[in-house]
Amino acid sequence: MIEVKDNETHIKKLPTLLDWDKLIKKIPVEDVEIDENGHYDSKKHPDFHDWIVNG
Repeated sequence: MIEVKDNETHIKKLPTLLDWDKLIKKIPVEDVEIDENGHYDSKKHPDFHDWIVNG
């Protein structure tokens, strides 16, 4: 089974398709608009900005 704890993913057995489906549903998704210069609005996309800055 798959276990997520303290931002770490541990796989205890070979995951099945259903296991992967459950894991992927937990991953946050944010559509970020990036302009032609590679810039984005940090106020419009705060979670993405936090991830870029803090990892």
